[in-house]
Amino acid sequence: MFYRVQQFIHAIAPHVESSEITWALENLSPEAGSLFLKQSQPEQRHALDVAQSLLKDKNSYTLSDFRNLLAAALLHDCGKSKVNTHLWHRVFIVLMQKMPPSFWSRLESSHTVFATPLITASQHAIWGSNLAQSAGLNPVICLLIREHHSPKTELGRVLQSADNAH
Repeated sequence: MFYRVQQFIHAIAPHVESSEITWALENLSPEAGSLFLKQSQPEQRHALDVAQSLLKDKNSYTLSDFRNLLAAALLHDCGKSKVNTHLWHRVFIVLMQKMPPSFWSRLESSHTVFATPLITASQHAIWGSNLAQSAGLNPVICLLIREHHSPKTELGRVLQSADNAH
């Protein structure tokens, strides 16, 4: 419960230092950096937190795997930049995660104000992967973004774990 309260506070007043933006851009290609900058400030804050949490295990991976993982961490939610996400959307999605999947599906397919946040939650990984692919990012990064909620690879499970911790 405390985790969710803390998450809510960070969503209300996210703070991203310019040095953190610089660090992110130094660890991304120019095309990937452009995707990072298109994310909202709450998404940038979250992405930076996820990426920073990966640093402690940096030596557990090959340099190539770690760079791919780091880029995917910084961009895993970039698909959300396709829609204008509001704070109430975030709160609603968290609450809906406790509901039966059939209820989520019914609301997602409805033509109500509640459909947009649910569609975004369901589709942002695919949208983000497509954005990354269009930007010319390597296929591993695109795959990690696509599977960050339903990983099928070891690196995908690492990203999911880091994402779930933040």
